[in-house]
Amino acid sequence: MSRFASFWADRLGWEKHLKPFLYKPLPGPLNWSFTLGSLLMLLFVTQVVTGILLAAYYNPSPDHAYQSIGYIMNSVAGGSLIRGLHHYGAAAMVILVAAHLLANLYYGAYKPPRELTWVGGVFLLLMVLGFGFTGYLLPWDQKAYWATVVGTNVAGDVPLIGSFMAGLLRGGPNVSGLTLTRFYSIHVLLLPALTALLIVFHMYMVRLHDISFHEPAGEKDKDRAYLFFPNHSLKAALGFLVVLAVLIALSLASPPTQEAVARTPDPTYLPRPEWYYMWLFKLLTYFEGSTEVVGSLVIPLGLLALLVGLPFMSKSTSQAPSTRPLVLACAAACLVSVVYLTAMGMAESKPYGQVVALPVAKLSPQAVKGLHLWVEKDCAYCHQIMGQGGHRVGPDMSNILAKGRDRKYLVEFIRDPQKAKPLSIMPKYDLTPQQLEELASFLLSLDFEGRATKILTRKEALALTP
Repeated sequence: MSRFASFWADRLGWEKHLKPFLYKPLPGPLNWSFTLGSLLMLLFVTQVVTGILLAAYYNPSPDHAYQSIGYIMNSVAGGSLIRGLHHYGAAAMVILVAAHLLANLYYGAYKPPRELTWVGGVFLLLMVLGFGFTGYLLPWDQKAYWATVVGTNVAGDVPLIGSFMAGLLRGGPNVSGLTLTRFYSIHVLLLPALTALLIVFHMYMVRLHDISFHEPAGEKDKDRAYLFFPNHSLKAALGFLVVLAVLIALSLASPPTQEAVARTPDPTYLPRPEWYYMWLFKLLTYFEGSTEVVGSLVIPLGLLALLVGLPFMSKSTSQAPSTRPLVLACAAACLVSVVYLTAMGMAESKPYGQVVALPVAKLSPQAVKGLHLWVEKDCAYCHQIMGQGGHRVGPDMSNILAKGRDRKYLVEFIRDPQKAKPLSIMPKYDLTPQQLEELASFLLSLDFEGRATKILTRKEALALTP
């Protein structure tokens, strides 16, 4: 070894600290699921680097935040790619940290003596979700603004201190420029520092107590050492290159878009969060009034308490999946529920009410007034016409006559859905008898049998005169 290399090896503690860290033998060979932790570390570094590049051009003020994002996307060399990597990288971190947690749950990595390793991983999951929540507001568009309104309202449901917590997050009674600067400081200063500390702690605990579960080595591998470097590191690096390639492809093929600037008046706008919060957003719709706290706090905090407390619920040290059927069954049920709620929430968050499908036929004056009611009352939030224009919560309204419905039935059903059909989830509408007749006329006019279909925009539909 040259004197130069010897100097740095001695000063950096190569023989005593770095070499044992890099060349540590691992119980292997390990399958690809054991690279998830390393992938997350590399993704975190990617997020930090792209975040620093974005911060060089971003202006965290309500007057310039929206414009600075546009400048990054359209004027900065490689800006669209950098923002795409940061945007899709955040989603990838959520997916990988959830997969990492589930893999460790399956392998029993929460069992003694690795309780604190598991708890540290749970808090890293919270950090990743925190990055998503605080970073969501920074583009300062409609989607960011209203999702933050909904999110900070959840903090207001905390008993006794809810108003204080919501005000602390917002910097006042409403989401404003103060909220933007607070979220920016949390996103770029507080959360990275806490995450870095948790990563160091998590890595230390993993090295202290070693990997908890491994596949038995095959006959050909018994005499061959499986080292962190180069064996495991190479596998993790290959996995990261695949993930990075996917992120680059997504960034180039579908760059992140901007909606209208925050607070743009739009009565048809439907607030919605990013997909990894969609399950919670959908869960909130099942609870109203005094029970809202169940969906916003009791269930999410209950799940968090179960995750944190899982290592301390049993004294058994067995890690075999066959010895933990109840834990794995509960985990599977929670996973299915989250996926289902996410899918339902995303389906309902699609745009609605922008077009109306009509048969090519002349509408009566009464039916035209009913069409106006259909648009103004946002009936497309639950109903489609010929599979277009709305959500699929309720039945499609095309060919009402063929379904055996008459005017009297429609008027009575719209007036009081639960009286006509006790299990109906359709809400009551405060309509006059004349309006009920008009809406029924419109629905009866939706006879597409033997007729072509024409599509009107919302504006065109409202412009029709009786």
